Amino acid sequence: MPEPTLVVERLSRWFGGLAAVAEVSLDLYPGEIHAVIGPNGAGKTTLVNLLSGELRPSGGSIRYEGRELAGLPPHRIARLGIARSYQRTNVFRDVTAFENCRLAAQARLASSMRFFRPAHAYRAPAEAAERALEAVGLDGASRIADTLSHGEQRQLEIAMTLATGPKVLFLDEPLAGMAAEESARMVSLIVRLAQHHAVLLIEHDMEAVFSIAHRLTVMVNGRVIASGAPEAIRASTEVQEAYLGGAEPHA
Repeated sequence: MPEPTLVVERLSRWFGGLAAVAEVSLDLYPGEIHAVIGPNGAGKTTLVNLLSGELRPSGGSIRYEGRELAGLPPHRIARLGIARSYQRTNVFRDVTAFENCRLAAQARLASSMRFFRPAHAYRAPAEAAERALEAVGLDGASRIADTLSHGEQRQLEIAMTLATGPKVLFLDEPLAGMAAEESARMVSLIVRLAQHHAVLLIEHDMEAVFSIAHRLTVMVNGRVIASGAPEAIRASTEVQEAYLGGAEPHA
């Protein structure tokens, strides 16, 4: 079995006397979809903010390929090969889909290179943008982002993460606000992404989660109450009582 790409141990974040994330431990393997689920306020997005460097942890460890990440700023974590999406669509609405992706890829250039030549002179970011748009199946690269549907904008956001060349993807509620057809396309995309990336998925759509996740971690009130294969989580009485309301999710 391969070594985990990401290892999180006893990660915590306190806001005053409130533990938003309390001693959370999990790991993430190459080619895996590891879903983190839980009710609103469970600490899932705070966890992703900690892992991506947008918040500094109060304690604990985050190791990526053996390197400690806790306390590093977001841009350094991104350059190491970790990318994330957000609950709310985060794209540049007044430029094209292609330019969104090229800007994301350009951020990976060394700062010394970015200042001495115009952006359009670099072919590598443009090629990365083209590959990323193709990977997510987004037509209309020349369309202004604001003219795309909600589902297409979510695809674009993921394309922007792919343009940076990551090994690890943190996807924060990628199905939020989608109609059934858009959700089905996004689920298929996430499965494809896991063929070449390690994917940490935050999602409330339990039908989707239980259909594609290899492992699940369940958080309630900032703490992990269960972690394991979908079958084990489905059968857990504690999970049923704390989160799933006593009704088994559909597979």
